[in-house]
Amino acid sequence: MNRLDKPALAASALFIFLGALLIPYAGIQADEALFSTPLFPYAPQGSPLPAFSHQIPLMIMTYIGSLKTLLYWPIFRILGASAWTLRLPAVLIGSITVFIFYRLARSAANARVAVLGSFLLATDPVFVLTNTFDWGPVALEHAFLVTGCWLVFRFTTNATAQSRLWDLAGGFFCWGLALWNKAIFIWALTGLIAAGLAVFWPDIRRLLTPRTAAVSLGAFLAGCSPLIVYNLTHASVTVTENARLDLRGIPGKWIQLESAANGASLFNYMVGEDWWPNPKPARSLRGRAALWITRHLGEHRRTGFYYALGLLLLAAPWWWKYRAARFSLVFTTAAWLMMALTRGAGIGAHHVILLWPFPVLFVSVALASLPWRLLGASAAALMVAMNLLVMNQYVAQFERNGASTVYSDALYPLSDNLNAYADRTLYVIDWGLQENLNLLHQGRLHFRVIQGPLGTDVPTVGQLGEVRAMLQDPRALILDHVREREVFPNVGARLDRAARSMGYRREVVATIPDSNGRPIFEILRFVAIE
Repeated sequence: MNRLDKPALAASALFIFLGALLIPYAGIQADEALFSTPLFPYAPQGSPLPAFSHQIPLMIMTYIGSLKTLLYWPIFRILGASAWTLRLPAVLIGSITVFIFYRLARSAANARVAVLGSFLLATDPVFVLTNTFDWGPVALEHAFLVTGCWLVFRFTTNATAQSRLWDLAGGFFCWGLALWNKAIFIWALTGLIAAGLAVFWPDIRRLLTPRTAAVSLGAFLAGCSPLIVYNLTHASVTVTENARLDLRGIPGKWIQLESAANGASLFNYMVGEDWWPNPKPARSLRGRAALWITRHLGEHRRTGFYYALGLLLLAAPWWWKYRAARFSLVFTTAAWLMMALTRGAGIGAHHVILLWPFPVLFVSVALASLPWRLLGASAAALMVAMNLLVMNQYVAQFERNGASTVYSDALYPLSDNLNAYADRTLYVIDWGLQENLNLLHQGRLHFRVIQGPLGTDVPTVGQLGEVRAMLQDPRALILDHVREREVFPNVGARLDRAARSMGYRREVVATIPDSNGRPIFEILRFVAIE
């Protein structure tokens, strides 16, 4: 650490500040807690929590590894499970990404580019939100991508042969870990390969020897070895279940790219909107400040980054000579095409943001390359200001309108209500109510998921048998969203129809509202019709 890193520390601190502002607002989304399920197997009341679950698999899903699970085990073990212990580590990982990105940009370009880029990245609304509410998950992906690039770049400039090999091995090991953490890192790998060959081929050819090739391949395979082992024992399921070509969705995915680049893609999905019922007055200092800024400076829902990037493409006569700019463009193009051509990919902010930080690096290099230094500096300052105004808009809407259904803060009173039913079997019939509640209760509640039988209007005999067994359980309680908030529409109505046909009627045990007073969840039971 030296004085040249002071801007990096300032940008990282700003990122932590912005992330910490957001943490308390939203409930825990189910995918945000998905990685924790192996840590908290069902442990009945009175049973000690296991010091460590020996059932942690290599992969949580066919394309998501258990690296995050392993990293969070000591955190939850020591500090318990809460929104803060879940999200603050993700924010800190994001701050590391900002810091390493500064060093990468300074090494690959210059200090001016590094300062511009680190503050643009630290204030980018979608980058901040996805690295705070890490439902993607993306925080580790960014950290490993940027750290790997920085170490490999150091390898090309380090004068000491032994240190160079350690940098090379460390970089490829980071990329291997990223692939295990989430297999769609293959998109970023494609971008790295395409950009490396297009921009750095003379250097690659000079440095490529049997020794460096062996070190690179060995370190990469070591990093992703759990993924390899999993696929060797599961018939290459990561590829066979997830690699599907899709050409028809490309226009819609381009719209999602534009929305994410402009910082707008998480309005409505994560935060409530002004047309939602029951807006509430600001209670916190940050909320009052955010609403004051909104009243005096207006609402800002778009940063304009997408348009700035497009305009800077026209400045090619100035930025073209910088390899960092060309590398960033090739990486972004190749990686986006990979997700755009994959079925089910590129349709959410948590996918698009995986292109970052290279769009930010391109913009920073392009701005710094302009011959009018004052114009470049002014444009960068304006872009950071726009980022902060859009971040302020998110805070203001969180404070006034609350969180969306899948992030509803009604999760916390629901969790408190369930303390009284720890001896019951809790049947979950809608998405978004198991992994997060299991995390908050650390495996103390007995959940059963009954969604398949209610996902169709024509259930099979076997599926009806599952419903009947649930209804016949005298101590069963059913967890659902209220009808208008259901993620899987009509699951509650289908259960009611099936229950009536079997001689049962529905009773509402409790309706749980959010902090705006809007009903979100229901605790139900079914009793026999006499």
